[in-house]
Amino acid sequence: MKNDEDVGMKKKQVFLDLLLNSTIDGKPLSDQDISEEVDTFMFEGHDTTASAIAFGLYELSKAPHIQKKVTEELNDIFNDDPKREATILDLNNMKYLEAVIKETLRLYPSVPVFGRRLQEDATFKGTTYPKDLIISFFVYEMQRREDLFKNANKFNPDRFLEDKDEGRHSFSFVPFSAGPRNCIGQKFATYEMKSAFSKIVRHFEILQADPKLKVVLSVEAILKSATGVPIKLKKRA
Repeated sequence: MKNDEDVGMKKKQVFLDLLLNSTIDGKPLSDQDISEEVDTFMFEGHDTTASAIAFGLYELSKAPHIQKKVTEELNDIFNDDPKREATILDLNNMKYLEAVIKETLRLYPSVPVFGRRLQEDATFKGTTYPKDLIISFFVYEMQRREDLFKNANKFNPDRFLEDKDEGRHSFSFVPFSAGPRNCIGQKFATYEMKSAFSKIVRHFEILQADPKLKVVLSVEAILKSATGVPIKLKKRA
């Protein structure tokens, strides 16, 4: 019996297969390494994604013109059947919704702080930092810097469209961290958020609740609102 590779198709590996076949400096991952990666991918992705979806809906409720653009894009994609489940091709075609998600993660990074341990002494602006020092990056503040993002506190997904590139530094937007140790579930999380957003927006109009109700940001490992996220939903015809 021929396998997939015999007919010119490469057999796809599931996530656990990839980990079992991975190596670091030529050595296979230990059971603990594999367990930690699975924990990160499967469990730490729940609250982080939920946080981003909640804040994204909150911003859409305050910006009907942006929500209209999302709706129009989804109508173009699902014009054959608005109620069908999204395919991978559909998700890849949600370019404007992806910009909305990126802008949400810029203003409300699910993990607002992350750290790195120096592997060697490093000098920055005349100061030398010793090996093994843990440096924390305050992503929430960094992604709201005016020198990196014009009108930084304004929710503006257009800044992430391909033809709106402002020539920013490649590490100015790091909601999933960056470099070789960035979030292993970044692509999965993006698909997950697109799927959830598209489902909600296709079925409901997101309306602003009482303008007096404001989110009060709180950090509990991930970024949340201590007062909840006030929105109203109106079923679409």
